[in-house]
Amino acid sequence: MAPSDPMLYVMGGGTRQRLGLWQLGGDVTTLVLVHGTGTRQPAYGTAFDRFVERIAGIRPTHAVAQCYWGGPHGSRLNAAGVSIPSGKSHRGLDDPLLGAVTDEDAQVALWGLLERDPVFELRLLSAGQVAPEELPPNAAPSGKELTAAARRLSASATVGSLAAIAGLDGVLTDAVEAVLASPATADAMRYLLALGGTLRATLARAFVADALWRADEDLVGSFPLDGAHRDALVAAIVAELGGSDRGIGSSAGRFGLNVALRLGATRPVERRRSAITEAAAAASGDVLMYLARGEPIRTFIAEAVMAVEAPVVLVAHSLGGIASVELLATRALPAVELLVTVGSQAPFLYELNALPTLPFGAELPPTVPRWVNVFDRRDLLGYTGAGVFPGRVEDREVDNRAPFPRSHSAYFANERFYAVLDEVLP
Repeated sequence: MAPSDPMLYVMGGGTRQRLGLWQLGGDVTTLVLVHGTGTRQPAYGTAFDRFVERIAGIRPTHAVAQCYWGGPHGSRLNAAGVSIPSGKSHRGLDDPLLGAVTDEDAQVALWGLLERDPVFELRLLSAGQVAPEELPPNAAPSGKELTAAARRLSASATVGSLAAIAGLDGVLTDAVEAVLASPATADAMRYLLALGGTLRATLARAFVADALWRADEDLVGSFPLDGAHRDALVAAIVAELGGSDRGIGSSAGRFGLNVALRLGATRPVERRRSAITEAAAAASGDVLMYLARGEPIRTFIAEAVMAVEAPVVLVAHSLGGIASVELLATRALPAVELLVTVGSQAPFLYELNALPTLPFGAELPPTVPRWVNVFDRRDLLGYTGAGVFPGRVEDREVDNRAPFPRSHSAYFANERFYAVLDEVLP
């Protein structure tokens, strides 16, 4: 709805009425609800209705107006997604869960899990066995030689050369020791006679996955390593450990992948890229578009403010909070006497020097009214403002008791959030 004809409710006597501005009379404070990134209809309407009902319980004479900028100014795939790569692989295998899955799909999916949990495949191997092998009296554990061979990997010229080419030579030894010390490895070693080469191949993948994890930690980012160099290193390690009697990429890898699929853990992402991109485009696209061309959204909010009865309280969620802060920092809107940001990234972007109109180090101008910033520590998109704007921002913490990303939208159902509003609203 255009800001010149806002949807405006006045609460009174427990009855919600839709009123035109010309019907208003008396001293009315108007709350304007500015939504955040990715919000579209009917989601905004549902959230607005809930907000109206809850405000009625704490300020029955106040008005509540919409500021739905996502319709006219939200991001969209303007060419219907033609920039998204499409097409299918040509080496398809039949899988009862995935349909056509390639060998490369299987390997990439398996490594996607290994990079998050290097010993998960070892854990699955031991869990799939019925009973550990029985050893003769006084016999040494069968995994002793395999463990010794693993600890000699650093002395192998082939492994050392391939690790250096991959860039993992500095972390591989520590990775080997960490995997060998894992209880999952100790459990799997008890089944060495039954598992044989499958266990050796699984160990090799675990060593390289743990090394990749350590390289990521050292880099504080994603270490650049392609599948070809990774697999060459795995193959060299398998050979040093005694070889795989079933091939590196078949039995063990498919075993781990199939179990993961049954747990619903993975599916080749590129197969769903179009759907994923279209679903995420509004959320990520709104942020990118605002940072590049945010003035239309700020103008839309300003027009919504000017179209309603003063005084005005802006209640702005997420990206709406960013736009509202920048609007008030660059334009005098005397009608706005209170800004309430909710789960907003404005303080974080300011600290990054990423706000288009408010560079880091610049003080908030007097056009910014009293600012109350509501955040939840479980909301990874909610930040505190008092540290970067001392004396100008009042941080109020709530606990939505929900995991991220739900914690980012749960404020508007939280009793504590409305208790905060009850404290700060005029």
